[in-house]
Amino acid sequence: MKNLIFLFVLALFTSAVQSQSLTEKEITGTWQVVSIADEGTNPKEAQEMVFAYIDLYPDHTFQLRMKTAKGHINTFKNATWSFDEATQTITNSDGRFPIIVSKINSKIIFELSGIGMKLEVVMPM
Repeated sequence: MKNLIFLFVLALFTSAVQSQSLTEKEITGTWQVVSIADEGTNPKEAQEMVFAYIDLYPDHTFQLRMKTAKGHINTFKNATWSFDEATQTITNSDGRFPIIVSKINSKIIFELSGIGMKLEVVMPM
């Protein structure tokens, strides 16, 4: 009986923290990186992403704006993006760094696929 209760509680907890799907409309906009959830394989690059902005414009252009020791840089400027709702993946036109999007409770995480970096992002007011 104890095992059955334990399994029931575990099943409830697991379903409560599962990712929630997002739509293209929900991800379109400007996102600010507020923290690094996982540095992945490149801790130095991860730290440079803190307070970066990821712009996913409605016309499907894309850019990454970040501040480095050398000043502000814009990468992927005027690249295009697409979103696969089934896989929750943002792909940019040059194919580098697909972004897996997840929503866990109220947090939005952008995972840079391939390097494992996970960024907690918010839409600034």
